[in-house]
Amino acid sequence: MSLRNSVYLDYAAATPVDPRVIDAMVHCLKLDGAFANPSSKDHAYGWEAAEAVENARGQIADLVGCSPLELVFTSGATESNNLALFGLARALRKQGDKRRTIITSKIEHKAVLEGAAMLEEDGYKVIYLDPRADSTFDVDLVEPYLTEDVFLVSISQANSVTGAVTDMHALADLCWSCGIYYHSDCAQSAGYEKQDLSRSHIALVSLTPEKICGPKGVGALFINRALKVPLEPMIVGGGQERGLRGGTVATHQAAGMGMAFELMAKEGRQDKARLEALRQRMIDKLTAGVECIINGSAQHHLPHILSVSFPGINGALLLPSLSDTACSSGSACSSAELKPSYVLTALGMDDNLARASLRLSVGRFTTEEEIDRAADDIIATVKKLRQ
Repeated sequence: MSLRNSVYLDYAAATPVDPRVIDAMVHCLKLDGAFANPSSKDHAYGWEAAEAVENARGQIADLVGCSPLELVFTSGATESNNLALFGLARALRKQGDKRRTIITSKIEHKAVLEGAAMLEEDGYKVIYLDPRADSTFDVDLVEPYLTEDVFLVSISQANSVTGAVTDMHALADLCWSCGIYYHSDCAQSAGYEKQDLSRSHIALVSLTPEKICGPKGVGALFINRALKVPLEPMIVGGGQERGLRGGTVATHQAAGMGMAFELMAKEGRQDKARLEALRQRMIDKLTAGVECIINGSAQHHLPHILSVSFPGINGALLLPSLSDTACSSGSACSSAELKPSYVLTALGMDDNLARASLRLSVGRFTTEEEIDRAADDIIATVKKLRQ
């Protein structure tokens, strides 16, 4: 398989950066652009850089429906998740809050799961919820666990493996009615699903541009001002980001994130419809060509992520056997051993079927011709493995 000629269907892992985003970033790197330290308040160069950062903050806020003052720049969604979990836990503890239980799910991103595990080491109790069969969560699943000791619920708006979408607003309303903070990792869903954060009971939201043709290495955490969410910084330094995240803000990264979010605000609705059509085209071709199982929710899903399983084959051979498709198996390599996706096994799937699964994710530059090529490649590969 040629590394550069195969069909790229791994947009849920990383996306190419839109040329317009690159232009916005390059402007902040050049001598005649906003290259200076945005914290330098004593000269025009610093003012220009600070203006670029605040413009980017406004672009992000416009897409997710919040005030720019409710956004703190980070190095990515992983740091945002860590700041949400550890920052809230430490702040409440410092205030004398006696609650020591958080609720999350078995299918969250590893940044949330590993953070929760570290809190357990610090004496906190963590409840890991099982999802519905379609990998979503609802009020009926969460409500029985909302005891007086719970201070945080962290469940993502959309699952990164299946693309299934949970109604985070309903969960946030439930949590807030019980005096519990709600956090959501929206790394995959920003721009595709409604956020409208300022008018919600969602306390904290993790954001990143790398899934929407923006740069890696930058993200943001939404902190709901109306809910007066207490937060302790995890990285300290010069008091940047209102004292919540020390270190010089990388102006070019912030500008890239801002432009990526602005493009989603302007073009997202049209792009979503196109991606949904590509996703359905892949489903139609795969189901017509070979026996397969579509995972996740048929009604509530992101337009760009498709999880599909192929029974009756050796799952470990599927991905290496593809000749024309670059995608994810939903598995992780640990100690040279191919492990099944913990998300799929949490849905009740056996190990072999979980290994015999592909996550196919499309994006801004995916074409119908590429969908057809990849579908043909997958169908031919599965048929060969079943012989």
